[in-house]
Amino acid sequence: MQSAPIPAGEPQRLEALRSTALLDTAAEPAFDELVALTARLLGAPVAAFNLIDTARQWTKAGFGMANGDEAPRVDSFCAHAVLDDETLVVPDATRDPRFTENSMGLGFYAGAPVTVAGQRIGTLCVAGEQPHTPTGDDLETLRVLASAVAAHVELARRERERAEESTMLRRLGEATSRLARVSDAAEFETELCAAACELAGADAAVLWTAIPGGMLLAAVDVGLGIAGTELPPGHGAGSRVAFDRGEREYRTRAEGLGLPEWGAGAFQPLATADQIMGVLTVLWRSEPPEVPERELQLIELLSGEAAVAIQRTATLSELEKLTRVDALTQIGNRRAFDEQLSRELKRAEREGTTVALGMFDLDHFKAYNDAHGHPAGDRLLATVAASWAGCLRATDSVARYGGEEFALVAPGCTAEEALALVDRLRDAVPEDETCSAGVALWDGSETPEELLARADAALYAAKVAGRNRTKLATPRETAPAPTEG
Repeated sequence: MQSAPIPAGEPQRLEALRSTALLDTAAEPAFDELVALTARLLGAPVAAFNLIDTARQWTKAGFGMANGDEAPRVDSFCAHAVLDDETLVVPDATRDPRFTENSMGLGFYAGAPVTVAGQRIGTLCVAGEQPHTPTGDDLETLRVLASAVAAHVELARRERERAEESTMLRRLGEATSRLARVSDAAEFETELCAAACELAGADAAVLWTAIPGGMLLAAVDVGLGIAGTELPPGHGAGSRVAFDRGEREYRTRAEGLGLPEWGAGAFQPLATADQIMGVLTVLWRSEPPEVPERELQLIELLSGEAAVAIQRTATLSELEKLTRVDALTQIGNRRAFDEQLSRELKRAEREGTTVALGMFDLDHFKAYNDAHGHPAGDRLLATVAASWAGCLRATDSVARYGGEEFALVAPGCTAEEALALVDRLRDAVPEDETCSAGVALWDGSETPEELLARADAALYAAKVAGRNRTKLATPRETAPAPTEG
């Protein structure tokens, strides 16, 4: 028997066959019934819906054959039938040089191509051991039933795609729901990478974020270990190219992926309507057999949701920051200071260290405002805050506590060190203005409110003593209550 030649467009034909997801699947009643009906209407002892794979014929449904039967493609009548749109008719195989001495022992064969997506993926055929010539009506019936098989294949494919899409959207919904419950920005980024790996069936993911200077920073990664890497503009890496072009990149090892140990990668920009803020990269160790369109679609949808969430988180973070920053001086406000003081006292309690608290009041500030005007007074406050920035240690925090009052928390200071620090700040007050200060050293058990009261009492004592000086608070047991004035 002569083997059938490989038809033109074989890669496309095999792709269409794979898209049906029929190979190596269980029997399905709809196909079994169509094949049985074919055998009955044509009076054939054997009927089958056969698929022509790369090197084999595989039976999806059969009458006189069974689901799952296989034969080498070189011995297949159906491999000849898929070469043409017309039904292949072999009335007497013993007289046809293509099929003499066929291993299947067939005397006659008639096969109508089953066409899906414009490609002949297999046949609906009838056959028998004895020669037989089908009538014209028989062949028309076979053609119509082959069309019915093709229609059912297409219907099953669409139903499968709908089910897959439903599953895809459910998985995406679950992932975005998990992300929505994360409030911490760093945790969100890690969860995003983990969700990308899960949805794409990938082995690694990297979140690249845009940073000043036009660089892309690998902010966080799962499974790759490149966090902290930066990519400059114009770099040829897939992530950088996707960011610069604003469109998705998909690369395999052979297409310039640039990572020898990885098979393929997808690089999806994180974009809102008016901004590209980064790139979400997913990597597969083994190259997928074909471009994973569904997975890429999932990553695109996830990235869109993530971009909106990241932008929202950044906006909320900025708003939250504004509630803790004094608008005039651009240093912490009373709320920020109270929170910082509470944190420092808790840390000192855990670690057995000291905390010093300083309270400052600009001397004769009302008179300054009366003489120079309130805009000048505002400028003085801002200048004081700016001038103090260079006097502080990295661990110190200063805030505008209200009006012309400032507050300082200095962890790890002795009384002498705290007094020296406070006097440096007083000496840095500009325009020959002065300020008074009170300093209190935490006694290891008092509350923030009690510590503030002692520092405020010391400030009052400095003002009573003539201003432009620093006073150290007395121990809590003998601390006088501050009075207004």
